[in-house]
Amino acid sequence: MHLIPFTIGITGRRRLPPDSLPSIQQEVKAFYAEIKQQHPSAEITVLSSLAEGADTLCAKAALEMGFRLIVPLPMDAQEYRKDFPEEVATEFDRLLAKADQIFVVASEEPKPEPCGRGFYYRQAGIYVARHCDILLTIWDGVEKETLDGAGTYETIRLARQYGVKIKQINIVKR
Repeated sequence: MHLIPFTIGITGRRRLPPDSLPSIQQEVKAFYAEIKQQHPSAEITVLSSLAEGADTLCAKAALEMGFRLIVPLPMDAQEYRKDFPEEVATEFDRLLAKADQIFVVASEEPKPEPCGRGFYYRQAGIYVARHCDILLTIWDGVEKETLDGAGTYETIRLARQYGVKIKQINIVKR
């Protein structure tokens, strides 16, 4: 039997309120279960760059559900992990080892001068927004642009431009 691919992209806050984690995890699992029920003949894949917070939480839940995990990285894994505290970097390595596919995304925009890390994060966001059937976002709903265009809101805005459906899990801003 050939399975039809269905891809869930992930974007969201890096800093999730600790007291909200159980309810966020529950909502993510409920959403995944709903997708699995709606697409019984699908091979479900989650696209996550495994950043701290929403990306990691959703990747763990995806693996628990038996979904495929594809990791589009903004830069080489060793360089990328420098952006995380040690305990987050350890979790990143653990999840990376369980991924079905890992790659550094190609730039879709001209590289600015000077070029900071945010440019590469934005390229990963573009890739996720462009290559998913639905974008799952864990977000506080604040529509604020960042200087480098690499934030959650920008990824959501790109998904909207590409006509991608969006599922938002709200977090309370503290």
